[in-house]
Amino acid sequence: MRAHEEALLQPLLDYVSAKNSVRLLGPDQAANRAPTVALASQMPGEELAVKLAPMGIMAGGGDFYAVRALTAQGVDPTHGVLRVSFTHYTTEAEVSKLIAALDQVL
Repeated sequence: MRAHEEALLQPLLDYVSAKNSVRLLGPDQAANRAPTVALASQMPGEELAVKLAPMGIMAGGGDFYAVRALTAQGVDPTHGVLRVSFTHYTTEAEVSKLIAALDQVL
């Protein structure tokens, strides 16, 4: 299962790492992280999640009870981050859909 998650996660990590409009929190290599991704941008995380919802993307926005971790990474917890998660049943098509949706809202 882990290899599947890494293979799906890496294209997203590569995509967001190349964007100036969003900052990836944590390692940029799928093999070095859990399949949960936090993204910081100028737009509050919750607002990003709301904009993605009509595009069929289920994501969360907020501080996710990680106030100290966000603060340590220079993120205002009240602004929050966008969080997306990958599991063993995530598909390549869903990752492509997420990247296309992020392109529209970022």
